[in-house]
Amino acid sequence: MSLDESEISFPQANIAAIKGIAGVLAPSLGPVSHDKFIGERTASQGASSPGGVAYDEYVVTGDGRTILDALPLEHPIAPVVRRVAGDEFPEDTETVGEHVTDGVTSTVLLLASLLDEAETLLEQGVHPTTVRQGYVDALSIATDSLRDSCQRLDSFSDPAAAELAVARTAMTGNDVGGMADRWAEFACEAAAEVGYPTPETFGVEGVSTGSIEDSRLLRGTVLPRNEITSERMPTAVDDATVLVLSGFERGDAGDGRVGGLRNPELTQEATIEVSEPGDIVGYEDLYAERRGEIIRALIEHDVDVVVTRLGIDDRYRRQLADAGILAVRGVNRLKLARIAKATGANQVRDPSDISADDLGYAGRVEQQRAEKRSRRRGRRRIVVFDGCRNPDSMTVFLRGNWGELNSEAARQLRKATAAVASARGEHGRSAGVVPGGGAADIGVARDVRAAAPETGSRSQLAMDAFADAVERIPYGLAKNAGLDPISTLADLREAASNTGYETGLVLPEGVVTDVEERGVLDPFALKTWSYVTAVEVAGAVLRIDDAIDAKTSREPADEGDVIFDDHAEKHQDHLDEHGTDGTVWE
Repeated sequence: MSLDESEISFPQANIAAIKGIAGVLAPSLGPVSHDKFIGERTASQGASSPGGVAYDEYVVTGDGRTILDALPLEHPIAPVVRRVAGDEFPEDTETVGEHVTDGVTSTVLLLASLLDEAETLLEQGVHPTTVRQGYVDALSIATDSLRDSCQRLDSFSDPAAAELAVARTAMTGNDVGGMADRWAEFACEAAAEVGYPTPETFGVEGVSTGSIEDSRLLRGTVLPRNEITSERMPTAVDDATVLVLSGFERGDAGDGRVGGLRNPELTQEATIEVSEPGDIVGYEDLYAERRGEIIRALIEHDVDVVVTRLGIDDRYRRQLADAGILAVRGVNRLKLARIAKATGANQVRDPSDISADDLGYAGRVEQQRAEKRSRRRGRRRIVVFDGCRNPDSMTVFLRGNWGELNSEAARQLRKATAAVASARGEHGRSAGVVPGGGAADIGVARDVRAAAPETGSRSQLAMDAFADAVERIPYGLAKNAGLDPISTLADLREAASNTGYETGLVLPEGVVTDVEERGVLDPFALKTWSYVTAVEVAGAVLRIDDAIDAKTSREPADEGDVIFDDHAEKHQDHLDEHGTDGTVWE
């Protein structure tokens, strides 16, 4: 159904757009869900053969945040909806799923459901302010209910098993390679070691060679696009002392502008005076003494591995190889930060000024062969850091994965790790878990309905609408699983008619039972965030009553069309002198 712009008004126009976005995300809710294929560039835009792949750049995922990022949303309300994904939502990132968290799909669906219910109330003559207030009152009841249903991990008879349940629940419906249990173990171990995952503290790297069962969690990291700089260097070092050399900041002079292990660059203003041929030889060896001092310092500090952000000159490579030091160059900033955090090293800018406190440790640094190179001989080489003591950064090293499988595995691992860290109370979040499978939602809806008549105002209509909207979460779970959503919702209501929050829907079995006993648990912080975010964004949408085109003409106003205060007079004087090419005066 298409709507004429003249037939729709605010906030209905924005509500219709948000409901459309939610309709795309709805089938990806829950453990029995569907993935989305989002094509970013068609093969027909370039040379393609008959019968070839329709899309050569695409995303296949069931993750709500990834879908929301990939959708080509042009509606003016789209940026508001994208904020549902959080303040750290990456508009452009090379790290797959670097900020992925669980609960985005359910939050968008709850937002759309709240607005759908609000639209009905508006048609009945309820004022938007009354609806917003009713939703705020209902949110207060909801957060209290979630707090009542919350349990800390250490309150379970087996806290470790509860953590695994949180990780598995976060990945439910995305059992990449049938390895959900293994991924859950990785997530729990990483969350315990590094806390809430960030791009620097938790990485996921993969190669297509080997079996997915050989994947492991490294107490370190992987450099998938780097290799040792010389064949004369050792390819593996145990109990390695690691030096990390960062890049430079532009504008700095001297050695700081070099980065890596290279001779300092001369400035354009530099002059060299040559009075006899021997002076040229002297200039050639101008930095020989400096190189020798740096290499001797590395040897004195027992440095085994050098990793640089920038280059390593041939003369340095030869001397490093002679000293038996393994060196890797051209490591990007993110990977360099991971190495530093994993090994405990400081990122040093000046290689001539290092101390023992700047050095890190890795149990083993090894160059390995990966898959064959595209259109090139031999196999790609990677460098693996493992066995670091008390690492502040860890990496899951996936094998037997490539393309979208690897990307989806990365998203699910990051999501599971974030869920476990949230349940543990990391990153300033409230610790604890609530029952999953729609159990907490059914309990919230029950409590809000019970409290609505006590308000004594029309806002109780909005509170009842809030309860109806919340119940669309378990409704959607049942619908995506192929169950009768109406009868399933009735069973859930009956089971939760008195008190308690433990009865929910366990999938794919499709049974209404105690979800805590079945290991279906959601982080309390993420569940609360979902409710708060949905209500805040719904309130923001309901406050919008018009759209104004803010585009203005570049032509200056006529003298009679403006009120000339002091600033306007200066503006007009500037235009009179310089024309219309600019609007800023000195």
